[in-house]
Amino acid sequence: MAHGLDRWFGAQWVSIEDGHEVARRLNFPADTIETCNFQTALRSYDPVSPAQRVWITSHTPGWSHVLLLSGGQASSAEALSRHGRRVFEISYIGGIEEIEELIYTHDGEYRSIFDEEEYRVHWANLPNDNMMSETEMLDQYLIIIGRITGRFLGHDWISSQGLLCAMP
Repeated sequence: MAHGLDRWFGAQWVSIEDGHEVARRLNFPADTIETCNFQTALRSYDPVSPAQRVWITSHTPGWSHVLLLSGGQASSAEALSRHGRRVFEISYIGGIEEIEELIYTHDGEYRSIFDEEEYRVHWANLPNDNMMSETEMLDQYLIIIGRITGRFLGHDWISSQGLLCAMP
């Protein structure tokens, strides 16, 4: 993968603009939250640590991005999507080169993005080949999410400020 996230990562795009609201819904105490950039947050990256740490950034108007840095793969999509919110989620496990299918949660209910008519336009013209590598599949998922949210992850995202949150 890229930027030091090659062994494992989890990422969520949440239709909540306020990063502090995202942190609150994830039950992070306010005194464990600090503002930092991606490089500083990445120092907390530890795929085997049970202590949960996330980096929350503004994505676009109406959207935040949550990067899981440690603490396993317990999904918080249900809590984040309550009250009509949407969450798109990608997780990757290195070593076995496995990327989970793109998960979509709306108002606490898990759904397949590929069964939702409203999202068909975002993926319909992409190749659907069972022989794609995990990297190609990840690229496709990131394209789909970028089309839905209106922003693709890039240099601006990596150089942005976000909230590093730690569970005590």
